[in-house]
Amino acid sequence: MKGKFRALVAHPQPEALGELAELLGSTGLTVETARSTVEALNKLRASSPHVIVAHHVTGSFDGVGMLEASILHAPEALRIALVSSPDEAVELDYRPAHGGTIIRLVARPSERSRLVALVNEGVKLLTLVEQQRDLVRKLSLDQTKLQRRELLLDTVVKERTKELEESYEKLKAANRQALFGLAEAIEAKDPYTKGHCGRVAAYSLVLAREAGYPVDGLETLEFGAFLHDIGKIGVKDAVLLKPGPLDDAEWVHMREHPVKGFEIASKIEMLKPIMSAVRNHHERWDGSGYPDKMKAEEIPLAARIVAIADAFDAMATDRPYKAALPLEECEAVLRKTAGKMYDPDLIEVFVSRHLGALYREDYADEPYEDVDRAAGNSE
Repeated sequence: MKGKFRALVAHPQPEALGELAELLGSTGLTVETARSTVEALNKLRASSPHVIVAHHVTGSFDGVGMLEASILHAPEALRIALVSSPDEAVELDYRPAHGGTIIRLVARPSERSRLVALVNEGVKLLTLVEQQRDLVRKLSLDQTKLQRRELLLDTVVKERTKELEESYEKLKAANRQALFGLAEAIEAKDPYTKGHCGRVAAYSLVLAREAGYPVDGLETLEFGAFLHDIGKIGVKDAVLLKPGPLDDAEWVHMREHPVKGFEIASKIEMLKPIMSAVRNHHERWDGSGYPDKMKAEEIPLAARIVAIADAFDAMATDRPYKAALPLEECEAVLRKTAGKMYDPDLIEVFVSRHLGALYREDYADEPYEDVDRAAGNSE
């Protein structure tokens, strides 16, 4: 502790000054001395001490006046007025706290050792104050460092998040292209089906939105509708491209395409969310569909939506053996089959709001000679 705190002692007598300096030095203080109040104030201006002890004798040595003046230069110092008579500087006992505390210590020359106990307590207090300030400074520094780290971390997180979002969007775009490539592969097997997948996806999205389908599931539904016939990749060309009606054996083979599509989707991670639309879009409300003979609300909602979009497009487009039906006739057929083949509530939404007309209006310049051969036979 030696040298950490400084003291200034003012006394006109050299012997007393030396004794006081020795006493204060024993407490661990670095001590400066002054034989006059003027000298003491000059030293105060040069360096602020932590402890100031001044002898006071009214009319001969104004230690109290010097201590009062020291408040300007060392406002936090411990100030002690050393008097030898109880009658000296009594006014200090009534001094207001806001004026700066000056402790009056009555001690005859033989009792000056009492000063040590008082100063020791003062040094303990000064040490605690200093430790508190060090702690506050350390906490402030740590807080500043933490704030800088948080700012840096926040910046890094934002940049990394942006990179991940960009990567995710690129991955989504790549997946989308891959899925559409699969759809094109389906349509490439049969020139009559070109455009069917895209239209079924469009009708499905319109119906889903109008029916209150979860927004976060629309993209998956779109993919499912676009690839609902992916299983036709496994259908023999002789059956898929047959210009006339299919015989019983051929229909059995054709009806395998939902299961074949399900098997394909189950092996490709990004297709797993669309498996219900692929496998069950030929299920019927009354349980007469395939492959799982589901009925009513057992049929996944995505599959019910795609089934209606698929059926409508089959009726509303031209094919080699029949012309496209007008919108009104398509809607009449859907109403007739509601509750038998298709979800009656979804049919009501699709027909009452004329959703089949929306795609045609939005894509008036698109060719509608596209055909879905299987759907043309209500399959």
